[in-house]
Amino acid sequence: MKKKNIILRIKNRLKQYRTQIFCFYDTILMNKKIKSKHNKNRIYIFGSPNQVNLGDQAQTYCIERWLKSNYPNHELFIFTYFTITNTILKSIRNTINRNDLIIIHSGYHITDLYNLIDKYCKIIELFPDFPIKIFPQTINFEKDKEKEKYVSNVFNKHGNITLMCRDEISYKKAEIIFNNCKLLLYPDIVTSLIGKIKYNFPRKGILFCMRNDKEAYYSSEAIDKLRAKLSPIPTKLTDTDSKLFYRKIQKNREQVLNNKFKEFANYKVVITDRYHGTIFALIANTPVIVLSSKDHKLSSGVKWFPKDFGHFVTFANSLEEAYSLAKQLYQENLHKNQLPDYFQSNYYSILKEKL
Repeated sequence: MKKKNIILRIKNRLKQYRTQIFCFYDTILMNKKIKSKHNKNRIYIFGSPNQVNLGDQAQTYCIERWLKSNYPNHELFIFTYFTITNTILKSIRNTINRNDLIIIHSGYHITDLYNLIDKYCKIIELFPDFPIKIFPQTINFEKDKEKEKYVSNVFNKHGNITLMCRDEISYKKAEIIFNNCKLLLYPDIVTSLIGKIKYNFPRKGILFCMRNDKEAYYSSEAIDKLRAKLSPIPTKLTDTDSKLFYRKIQKNREQVLNNKFKEFANYKVVITDRYHGTIFALIANTPVIVLSSKDHKLSSGVKWFPKDFGHFVTFANSLEEAYSLAKQLYQENLHKNQLPDYFQSNYYSILKEKL
């Protein structure tokens, strides 16, 4: 077992080095393009994922799609964690004009769990004279109060930040620590795909979309027991993490995402502790049972879904409740009722005028 863990760590490290090499190459090309003469206004998007989580990749896809639709004459520059370098930021600072836009990518970044927030703060400090729009974020500082204070000071000092919060708990937290920012309570942008695609696949079984990281609340053993208890209903275990190399996802993002949505559309019910697993299920028009994660992201995030969605989204407070709900939903065939494009119509079609 120890030998397997060592091999896995080595493989992961090699993947990271490979990613960094590609990102270094991207940085050279983008820096040259940034410094070139141009007639178009530009949009700079910071924080696109360079990992293989398809939930994060779906956010990039939807942000890019939304920006192209609403700013068709702008040129887009999308930067990942590894391509937000001092050289890139210096080139942007030297060439940016008043009609260019600065966008910060959505996700779980305003937190002490991950380190992307440090790069966000650097960007905010470097562009004090430009409005900055931050797409929907989960906000959660668990232990590092000094980090929270530092981030709060950077954001509030800027004075022209629009921060979208993707759940009520994040919004209430933002009201306290970001009192000099314009705040919007806004759903995750991937919800804009719900109700947009119709699937007519024959459906069978229950799909478990479960995370395997420090945010997981239930152990893999507990999930295995639930799957066994649901027998003879066939079940399958998946995740929103992909086995593909990130570069392949980046180059074929729409196709990779559509393949994932189709996977969700082959089942009668989805059980997940992933927020984007929940959204993917609804994009596929598949009823979903939502389990807890260690933070408020799921329990708070499911409150976005309107009463019109009915039993398409249910939150299970325990695995016992999840079992009962799964047995019930499996017989209801809710997938035959098409969900509306509620989030696109009520939120993202009018976002531009709010920014």
